[in-house]
Amino acid sequence: MLINRRHRRKQKPSCHRWRVEVGNVVVYTRNVQFGERHHRQWDSEALFFQALKLGDDELEQQVELLTRAIDLMPRDADCYINRGVARDAIGDAEGALADYNIAIRLNPRNAIAWNNRGFLRYKQQRFAEAIADFDRAIALDPDYLDPLVSRGAAYGTLGEHERALEDFQRAIDIDPDFLLARVNRAAYNMNLGRLDDARKELLEVLDLDPDNRSRSLAEQYLQMLADAIAKCSTQG
Repeated sequence: MLINRRHRRKQKPSCHRWRVEVGNVVVYTRNVQFGERHHRQWDSEALFFQALKLGDDELEQQVELLTRAIDLMPRDADCYINRGVARDAIGDAEGALADYNIAIRLNPRNAIAWNNRGFLRYKQQRFAEAIADFDRAIALDPDYLDPLVSRGAAYGTLGEHERALEDFQRAIDIDPDFLLARVNRAAYNMNLGRLDDARKELLEVLDLDPDNRSRSLAEQYLQMLADAIAKCSTQG
């Protein structure tokens, strides 16, 4: 999810705001567990995996299947997490928030539930609450990259520049191949006027073997950077 940056860069051309992408909501997956189980559990499990196989164009059906699974096993936190993802994707933010709240109440040690609720609150511009949720996700799983990147974006929105860069750097230290964190660090350096550092990092991302998402973002930022420099030269 792209956001508008609000920080002014030193010697920044007028009317530019750089965008930084936050982390992801995460669909919960699990292995089939064998053994003696009640029919309701098996039926709920079958519905869970059926929903998991559906694509992004079948979100309403995902919600329906997971609702049926929850009716069978109302204390299954995983089903609430995944229904929350689907509800959020179709624009039902309140329904998604309710699902994440229930999932956290049922399993407060599930880092994915905390991350997903933080992501939703971030989109609602409830940044302090989002950071608190990301804090919990990271405390439960210190190597969880998505809440680190998202928390960095939230810190940046609140003007806490160094804390934002610390989170991006920490994500990079954990996994240098997590290119979203590197693209975000480059975009944030653009906000701070560190254009040479930003350009160098974006070019490095393109030289690696990135996923389509990171490569596309790096190309966008490089073009924006070139346009801004050209505009600045023209105005000068």
